[in-house]
Amino acid sequence: MNREIGSEFHAMKPEAGDGIDLPVEGALVFSGRTAIETVLKELPHVKKAALPSYCCDSMIAPFRQAGITVEFYAVEYQKGLKIDVQVSDDADVLLWCNYFGYRTEMPDMSAFKDRGGVIIEDITHSLFSAKAYNSQSDYLVASVRKWEPLNCGGYCAAINGKLGHIPTTPPSFEFVDAKSSAMKLKAEYLEDPNEEKKQRFLKMFGENNHWLGENYSELAIDESSKRFLSSVNSEKQKEIRRNNAHVLYEGLRGKVEFLFPEEDMDCPLFVPIIIRNNRRNEIRQHLSEKGIYCPIHWPRPQASCDSNLYDLELSLICDQRYTSEDMERIVAVLSECF
Repeated sequence: MNREIGSEFHAMKPEAGDGIDLPVEGALVFSGRTAIETVLKELPHVKKAALPSYCCDSMIAPFRQAGITVEFYAVEYQKGLKIDVQVSDDADVLLWCNYFGYRTEMPDMSAFKDRGGVIIEDITHSLFSAKAYNSQSDYLVASVRKWEPLNCGGYCAAINGKLGHIPTTPPSFEFVDAKSSAMKLKAEYLEDPNEEKKQRFLKMFGENNHWLGENYSELAIDESSKRFLSSVNSEKQKEIRRNNAHVLYEGLRGKVEFLFPEEDMDCPLFVPIIIRNNRRNEIRQHLSEKGIYCPIHWPRPQASCDSNLYDLELSLICDQRYTSEDMERIVAVLSECF
C-alpha cells in the first residue's frame, strides 16, 4: 500500500541543524494572524488598508478585528501571475504577499511611502527563500507552522527598529496537548493505517484549527514549537523541497500549466498548478482517492475580493516529508487526468 501524501504534518523529530534563519530579528508568536495583529498595534493611526485580492480569511481577519477598512488590489492568472497594485489615496497600509516561494517583484511604491504609507509584507511563502522580503517593506509577518510540524507558530518583525509590544502569554496547555496528540496519532496511523485512527486525528486537527482561528489574540509561540525551530535542519529541508519540486516540473512539463516557471522558484512551499475547464475539484478528488491530499490556496474568503485563482489553483506537495519517489507517484497519478 502506498503511503499517504499531504495534509497536516505528523509528529517528527527535527533532524539536527542550526534552526530556521529568520530574515530580521523579531518575535515568534502564536500564528500568522497574531503576527498581523501585533504589527497593527504598532500602527494605531491606520484606518484603511489595501490587501491582495488573492488571499485567505486569516489574513483579512486581524484588519477587521482592528476596525480597519479593507480594499483589494487585483491579483490574477493571465499566462502567469499578474499583480496590479492600485491603492486609494486614503489607504494607510499596503499588505504585500509573496506566493508559494517563487520570485515576485513588488512594484515601485515610493509615491505611496512618500505620503506616509506603510508596507506590511506577508512572507509566509518566502520564509525559506534566499530573498525573503522586499527592501521597500516596513514590517514582516508570517505563519511559520506552514513549514514545520509545530503546535503553533507565527513571526513578526519591524525592519527598521523593534516592535513596541510583543505577546508573551503562551497558549493553553489544553491547546498544545491536543495539537501534539493529533500529530502523534497521525504518525501512528502512518505506521499502522486504520480508518478509526484516521477519523480521530482528522477530528482533532479540525477542532485545533478552529480554536486557533478563534483564539489567536495576544499569544506567544509555545516552548516546544520554539525548541523545534531552534534545532531543525532548515538548509536540508530547502534542498529537499527544491529537489522534489524539480521532479514535479520534469515529470509534468507539457502536461499541466504551472503558475510559475521553474526558473522563478526560490524555495517552494508548494508547486502551484493551474487547472482549467472547471476540472480542478474533480482532479483534486482523483488525487485524494489515491491517497494524495493537495490543498487549494485558498477557499474563497468571505470578502468582496475576487481572483480567478480561487477556482484554478491546485497546490502540489513537495515538502521535506517526501522523497523523489513520492513526487514521481504524484506525477503518475496526475498524468492519468490529462
